[in-house]
Amino acid sequence: MKSVLLYVQHLWGVGHVYRATRIAQGLVRQGFEVHLVWGGTKIPGFDFSGMQVHYLKPVRTSDASFSQLLHADGSIFTDDDKSKRRGELLNLYDEIQPEVLMTEAFPFGRRQMRFELLPLLEKAKSANTSPMIAASIRDIMQEDRKQKRVDESNELVEKYFDLVFVHGDENLIGIEETLQGAKNFFDKIRHTGLVIPEEKKLEPTPEFQCDVLVTVGGGAFGQKLTRTALEAMQYSKHYPDNWIVSAGTEVSDEDFQLLKNQCPDGMKIVRYIPDLANAMRQIKVSVSHAGYNTVGDVLRSGCASVLYPYTGGRETEQLRRSQIMDANKVCVMLEPDSMTPVSLAEAVDKAAALPKRSVSLRTNGAIETARLLEQALKEFHAANC
Repeated sequence: MKSVLLYVQHLWGVGHVYRATRIAQGLVRQGFEVHLVWGGTKIPGFDFSGMQVHYLKPVRTSDASFSQLLHADGSIFTDDDKSKRRGELLNLYDEIQPEVLMTEAFPFGRRQMRFELLPLLEKAKSANTSPMIAASIRDIMQEDRKQKRVDESNELVEKYFDLVFVHGDENLIGIEETLQGAKNFFDKIRHTGLVIPEEKKLEPTPEFQCDVLVTVGGGAFGQKLTRTALEAMQYSKHYPDNWIVSAGTEVSDEDFQLLKNQCPDGMKIVRYIPDLANAMRQIKVSVSHAGYNTVGDVLRSGCASVLYPYTGGRETEQLRRSQIMDANKVCVMLEPDSMTPVSLAEAVDKAAALPKRSVSLRTNGAIETARLLEQALKEFHAANC
């Protein structure tokens, strides 16, 4: 059986972990033996059926600057900790001996993990039977990167990588529009289509049925949206009650309890929504950040949507995605610098009035990744015989 080692590391947000897991599921369905190497804290609600999950000592970061690696308990992740974890990862590689090594985000992100990823890539490249090496990235990347970082990524792609899977549809946006230097390795790029959960039979979940659903992903940087939503409901003309707000898995127990205490009548606060795509098919309006997976769920469900792009630090991805969706009248974008309870309520009412509109995009990215990988692997083996 064709074996894949898929390295996934979340440091702050968790959206990319959902995409990577769905890709892993697509590989399993295509007959690959999948070893998912998980480097972050454990998150509930994932389907790991058919794959093997290998947990490294978890590491995270304190904020969106990614300046300091931490243990799950908040203590500093030392050089000695890095050495031990690097050893764990390299030992795993030796045990698995994969035919394919796939990194999520790297070398265009996760620079903080070079202490273990560069030795891993070097080990793989210098092995007697070297695996095919692929990168897995989203459709919209961080723009305006420093030239030094662009050159560094390009050099790593040239030295180590055989393929770069872009999980998006060129009809929406091509990767060259946001990934500087992409023209230098365009022959290695494969657009797979968006990675969106397969549409299942609608299974009503009464506990998550509402008019307006506010979600913040893992919640690490969603507190502003959550707290604004608590006050916004009263100002909505269409939906002045029957809201659910999902606080996120990364919110502390103390903060979650505070949110519950402040929750007005007609609103419910929950930790997370186990099946967001299904829940969105039962609601009137979704309010969320503009992360890859949430927008995919919006497109799949067809529900009205308000997108509030996260723009902390130097982030540009969510703003670009929101602008594209707003321009296509698929959603209403809430300007990042002007959100108030009143403006949020007005955006909800505006979204509710939007006509139903379908967007024709490729959304089978998980299974298409597996198909493209299988085809490329045959060519790789033929070239290296």
